[in-house]
Amino acid sequence: MGHMETLNPRRIDLGLGRVRRVAEALKVLEPASAVVVVAGTNGKGSTAVCLEQILLASKRRVGCTLSPHLHSFNERIRLNGAEAEDAVLCESFAAVEAARGDLPLTYFEFSCLAALHCFKKAGVDVAILEVGLGGRLDAFNIVDADVAVITSIGLDHTEHLGTTCAAIGREKAGVFRPGQRIVLGAGLPPSVLAAARRRASASLRWGREIRLSPEDSRRWRLEVADQTFPSLRQGALPLDNCALAAAAALAVDGVLCDARTDAGAIRQGLATAWLPGRLESIVAKGRRWLVDVAHNPLGAQFLRQELARRWPQFAGMPGARLGAAKSAAAVDCSPDRERPAQARPGRGVVALFGNLADKDSQGIFSALSGLVRHWVLVDVAGPRGLSAKQLAGRGAPASSRVAGDLREGLRLVRSLAEDSDVILAFGSFAVAAGVRHELLNADA
Repeated sequence: MGHMETLNPRRIDLGLGRVRRVAEALKVLEPASAVVVVAGTNGKGSTAVCLEQILLASKRRVGCTLSPHLHSFNERIRLNGAEAEDAVLCESFAAVEAARGDLPLTYFEFSCLAALHCFKKAGVDVAILEVGLGGRLDAFNIVDADVAVITSIGLDHTEHLGTTCAAIGREKAGVFRPGQRIVLGAGLPPSVLAAARRRASASLRWGREIRLSPEDSRRWRLEVADQTFPSLRQGALPLDNCALAAAAALAVDGVLCDARTDAGAIRQGLATAWLPGRLESIVAKGRRWLVDVAHNPLGAQFLRQELARRWPQFAGMPGARLGAAKSAAAVDCSPDRERPAQARPGRGVVALFGNLADKDSQGIFSALSGLVRHWVLVDVAGPRGLSAKQLAGRGAPASSRVAGDLREGLRLVRSLAEDSDVILAFGSFAVAAGVRHELLNADA
């Protein structure tokens, strides 16, 4: 990995010329019979992995990319539901290195080309490509995808994508192609909808062709165009993203002229799809933790509604509300199947939070205002990192404590949390990775 990081002095060097030249040399511009690109501000990884699992349940061979990784590079390239093995990765790295000549690829460009090479060599039926921070100039946009998914649009990476949702939406919509099948999530700006109208051969839009409604306290009904899938249960990943994944799987059926996505495949996909650090529920030493990589206000708002879904007593707290596609009543869909009757009335939320310098930390505090009883702020290292003291200066609530390093943060958050509380650890991939490592090891 170190070699990849040294090829280009810029961490982000937008443009498709370099990566396209290498892809043409590798002959990987058509990595599979069908290609799905997943773009958006939040929810891309969850949507991609759920789509992967639905397609696998439909007996298709699948390659899937994820970015960034939490613990090892292997997480970024998946073949048939498993992380790519070191030998497979090294073979593709060598092929990319030989093809690039003296072109200064960025880390992300190199990894994208390695993924496309892996998928082409493995002969997958469907390649699922998770876009990085943008869309139009993202390295994966050298591939003309058959299906495009946009999960959500919010203010993030504004220094590269623009300072309004309309501008960011236009950048994300750069993955669209004429005649494409397009799947659109909730709350997208007009710039995305207009681009979809110009490009799509068929659109599946949240709230119109895609409709999700509760049947009872644990089961949901999904409608996609003229098809209905009843009695769905949420697994470990957000149900909204899973609904988009199901719609994308049906779009893949259309591309391949082979209708394989049925209710059984969707149920199995929802039950098996899982990603570390995405609404991950962990019980450690009798404490309930929810670990998530949410790092912007849109992600924090999503966490708020998911907490209300999983633990209904949070639904009535100030500012808490369920999304437009959800029932007005709180519905328990927690992975550990904790029913409302079992919820302990004293349960609250205590947050362990660390953020990057280029994120809207104040917006995150605001999004969870009135829900979090105590905030414990921790350092995030690196060139874009933010110290806990700096984070406290970004409008942190009065209930905040500055812990500094992660281990001190863990000690402090456990001292503040009651046995019945949910401890929410979030704010960056670094925080999620660090907390997972500590909780899942004996010294947690």
